[in-house]
Amino acid sequence: MQSLNIEPERPKNPYGPGGRHSQDTSFISAKMYFVICLALFTMMGIIKMAMPVDDISDEWAKKGDASGGWGAEHNHPVSDNGSGGSVNPPKQNSPPAQTYYPLKSQSNNIDQGLNDKEFRSDDLMNALAPIVALPAQPRSEYKMYQEAANFVPEDLLYDTNTPHGKAFDFILNRDKRKLSGDDKHLFQRFVLTLIFYAMGGTDENDPKEHHTSSYARGGWESDSVHFLTGLHECHWVKKSLEDHFWGILSIESESDQRVGVTKCNNDMEVIELRLADLNLVGFLPEEIKWLSTLESLDMQNNHLAGPVPSALGDLDELRYLSLDGNNFSGSIPDVFTGLTNLERVYLNFNEFNGVMPSSLCYLREEGVLEDLWSDCGGYPITCTCCTVCCDMVAECDEMASQQGVVTD
Repeated sequence: MQSLNIEPERPKNPYGPGGRHSQDTSFISAKMYFVICLALFTMMGIIKMAMPVDDISDEWAKKGDASGGWGAEHNHPVSDNGSGGSVNPPKQNSPPAQTYYPLKSQSNNIDQGLNDKEFRSDDLMNALAPIVALPAQPRSEYKMYQEAANFVPEDLLYDTNTPHGKAFDFILNRDKRKLSGDDKHLFQRFVLTLIFYAMGGTDENDPKEHHTSSYARGGWESDSVHFLTGLHECHWVKKSLEDHFWGILSIESESDQRVGVTKCNNDMEVIELRLADLNLVGFLPEEIKWLSTLESLDMQNNHLAGPVPSALGDLDELRYLSLDGNNFSGSIPDVFTGLTNLERVYLNFNEFNGVMPSSLCYLREEGVLEDLWSDCGGYPITCTCCTVCCDMVAECDEMASQQGVVTD
């Protein structure tokens, strides 16, 4: 008789021989093995990086050796043959070229940086110290130098409490152009920077400055006329939106809507500086004379004070001078005889006193100077050669003696 198999057929194990438990065990073992290998590899890398390199006897270390990094065999040399930077593979029958790099400790780098900075500081100091001059008016920040028996310009340039020191600090440490002592534009850049600080300027990029609103404290900010940027100083200029009523007196009508360095010649030398209506405070430094190519100087409608520097008499190319609407005081220096190009001078609405200098009257008599305005409507200026006399406040009248006068 045929026997019957009454035992039910078992379903096949979907996980194959050994069952699910066996497969899980193999997977876990593989995972543990991978983790252990990764940990060992990481530890070896850390130990290798922590190993000292004192045993390297050569002054030059090969890239890719104990110093770490890829060796030359992993870096294909790049040709500079003008073909757009193509990469040339290493030659098959020659050993890979070795690349060497100097080993310099951090302390050596710091020392070298200090030496370079000290050398540049001495270089700039030797160039700029001879042109430094103290302000004629007593000022608190210059008191120790104005009262000293022997004035040392180097001390002044290192004193960042003074406009001179701030200007030197900018040229030395923060100026992105990094001019050397023999650069032909060094004097020009230094003098413009000095003018900025002498007239209450605040550098927005100087971490040592305490920034407050320029209208609250007086003065101006570097970004108001794009001063102290990394550009050449002939580009320290910005459009202005103030009333242009007085701007019609400027030599170049196209500069009326701009403030800053509004014009340079082909040699990148400043010939027109317009800083009108900028809420400036402070003084006009004697170093202005080193802008020897200057033809137009417009400082009208600010709060500048003190005497007018006699250095203006050294600006042989000057044609236009506007100092009106400020707080300049004292007598007007008699230094204009040599300024045979001077056409217009505006000194009204200030606090000058005394007699108009004979050098300016001489230029009027010679027919060189066409316009001469001052506060000669009685007190405090006496002037017989002025074309217009003002009253120190708002009113101006043409001089009766000059009406109908025609100059050559």
